[in-house]
Amino acid sequence: MTAVLTLAIGIAGVTAVFSVVEAVLLRSLPYKDSAKLFGLHERVEHLMDGDANLSAPDVMTFARENHAFTGVGGFVGATYEASGAGAPFQARAERLTASVFPVLGIDPVLGRTFTQQEDDTSAPVTVIGYALWQEQFQSDPQVLGKTIELDRRPYTIIGVMPREFESPVGLGGLAPRDLWVPMSFTPIEKSAEHASFDYGAVARLKDSVTPAQAQQDVDRVVAIIQSKDRDVRLHASLHALKEDTVRDARPLLRMLMAAVALILLIACVNLANLLLVRAAGRRREFGVRLALGAARRAMLRQLLTESLLLSAIGGLLGVALAVVLVHVAAVNLPNSLPRLNEIAVRWPVVFLAIALTGITGILCGLVPALASVKTEVLEALREGSQGAGQSRGQHRLRKGLVMTETALAMVLLVGAGLLLRSFQKMLATDAGVETTHAMTASLALPSHDYPTQQRVNAFYGELQRQLEAIPGVRAVGFSSNIPLVGLNSSRLFAPQGYVKKPNDGWSLASNYLVRGNYFDALRIPLIRGRYFYARDEEPGAPLAAIISQSFAQRYFAGKDAVGMHLKVGPSYDTEMPPIEVVGVVGDVKPNHADQTQMVQMYEPVSQAAADLGPLAAMIGVVGELRVVVRTAGDPAGLEESFRKAVRRLDPLLAITDMQTMDEVVAATESSRRFNTIILTSFAGIALLLALLGIYGVLAYTVTERKREIAIRMALGATREDVLQRTLRSALTLAGVGVAGGLVASLGLTHLLNSLLYGVKPLDAPAIAGAAVVLLACSALAGWLPARRAASTEPMDALRSE
Repeated sequence: MTAVLTLAIGIAGVTAVFSVVEAVLLRSLPYKDSAKLFGLHERVEHLMDGDANLSAPDVMTFARENHAFTGVGGFVGATYEASGAGAPFQARAERLTASVFPVLGIDPVLGRTFTQQEDDTSAPVTVIGYALWQEQFQSDPQVLGKTIELDRRPYTIIGVMPREFESPVGLGGLAPRDLWVPMSFTPIEKSAEHASFDYGAVARLKDSVTPAQAQQDVDRVVAIIQSKDRDVRLHASLHALKEDTVRDARPLLRMLMAAVALILLIACVNLANLLLVRAAGRRREFGVRLALGAARRAMLRQLLTESLLLSAIGGLLGVALAVVLVHVAAVNLPNSLPRLNEIAVRWPVVFLAIALTGITGILCGLVPALASVKTEVLEALREGSQGAGQSRGQHRLRKGLVMTETALAMVLLVGAGLLLRSFQKMLATDAGVETTHAMTASLALPSHDYPTQQRVNAFYGELQRQLEAIPGVRAVGFSSNIPLVGLNSSRLFAPQGYVKKPNDGWSLASNYLVRGNYFDALRIPLIRGRYFYARDEEPGAPLAAIISQSFAQRYFAGKDAVGMHLKVGPSYDTEMPPIEVVGVVGDVKPNHADQTQMVQMYEPVSQAAADLGPLAAMIGVVGELRVVVRTAGDPAGLEESFRKAVRRLDPLLAITDMQTMDEVVAATESSRRFNTIILTSFAGIALLLALLGIYGVLAYTVTERKREIAIRMALGATREDVLQRTLRSALTLAGVGVAGGLVASLGLTHLLNSLLYGVKPLDAPAIAGAAVVLLACSALAGWLPARRAASTEPMDALRSE
């Protein structure tokens, strides 16, 4: 039973994790001839650290000027209030150029995709996803030609995509899309050169062109783009779409594969040890068989067959357990992993599990089988007990196996300790906001019914009044985003009097457009100056901004930042109107708590949307805002009152992402929490298997040396001496294993480097903690056999001999 369960754990872990790896990393993308698909990226020198997407004009330029591709398609994420198909909801959508579907080589299961004419003329047509077709239209085959209202404008359904289809953005780990609409670039988008790098681009390579030649063609197109704007240094790169999809998933999956490989190794070592114990117990039986004429080759076959049978049972149980684990993993894996809906135990993975089972059975059974068939007949028959007489070589082998699995367990314990320390550091990071007693929700006012910022402001102003009238509500604020969710836009700015250092890039700030009592709702502390007043939202009010403390320290060092000015754009010497800094507040984490923090600036919604001249046209009407409500008690109890207040103002408006701020924080921690839990679980399994190995060696040694212990005690050894001697054996085995595991950890912990936050791969507390845990547990595993040895009655043991 122990052998079967040990092997089942190892096979199940490897099979489950390899199923995830196969689906995410190894399987081809679900597109026609996907190896020919590439993603286009741009980078502005001194402005971006890594590759970004393209601007809208550059998408059009690449589509028009390239010579290396059969087609280039552009896409960008969007959200729409969807109605006319059941209850209103916020649809996750994408705007696509008409060339995207042909470039991907995907056809709908019903109907057709967009034409170029529909894209050029902003035709109100949509292609819906398979899930939306099932849920909202009950898989109606007559759905084509029906309408669905997006932002209260009717769109005609012209196609339904296959169940397995995900657009390139969705493949990057985001939520699957509900529907797709034509891109139909607006005049503002077409003129926004280098203003927004938000548009993805996918291209299909011509059969006669190599990736290197395609990169040369991309550089040629960039030179054309660069000739229009000499103020920036632009670079473009070409990445295989598959690599774009899986790049961020590799560190986690490599860690999982390494962990389960160690688990399988420990399981194999334990299995070999168990078979050695079993073979030692049958030593007299083997002697009798050989004395009666059994061929050693026949005995070897029998022992290998028994090992393979055990492995087969363990393998079957492991595959069954893997199926369960894969279903659990598909639900609990971080959303940042791509292609989660494709994860399943497939036949190639099952064949791998079968091969692993066979190899494990042969390797684990071979050493004990060879040791058994080398039994000397007379020595085996001369033994007084079945288990006695094991050779020193077999003793050393069994101890070596235990030290090996202890070393492997040490590696996993160090890894788990590093992730635990990293997770602890992240939890201790000050987000700059007070999350308790606060809730948030997202509202997106459709432009059809709210065409002007004045209409938008009137809605949010009335909503604020109604929410503040609810008993228990302390403050209500609105913002284009909230801290920690990692979706903030960036604002290019130039501070008054700031002299750039050599090689300094453009100055960027994480930008929040706010109204109401936003700072009070999140308890962001005021350090200098004031918060926004109601008059800052009035037409014609002087432009005002609030900046973060790090912003003030970096750009206004040695000066009082309040009263200073800044301008939107790359230089202060422009015609853009100056914005006065009226307040300095504490820093907040605009992204996940473990990511690099940008400086922040806050602006009133009305001013950013209406009073910044040329920039106002690019921002447009700001109708999509996050609501933040601070309460005196449990914010979850406010949800129904919040829904009623919104319905009174607009019964059709969809409310999304309603959650407490504590839930928002927990969601940002989910990826690291998963990494920590999974590796800690693996380390726990490894520790348990290693302890079973130590216990097994000592328990068998005590049984085997019962006569020796009795003689020692008859000659004067105390029970304490016997207890200490046995415990010392356990700690010696564990100590050697810890030393070996420590050496291995020095070379392997770099695999975790990208998953760590605030902790180095060679973190002393994590390593010391792993060693202490392993030694303490080893002492506990050795205590039971030691107590049994110390309780030996010398006369009874000698009389039985």
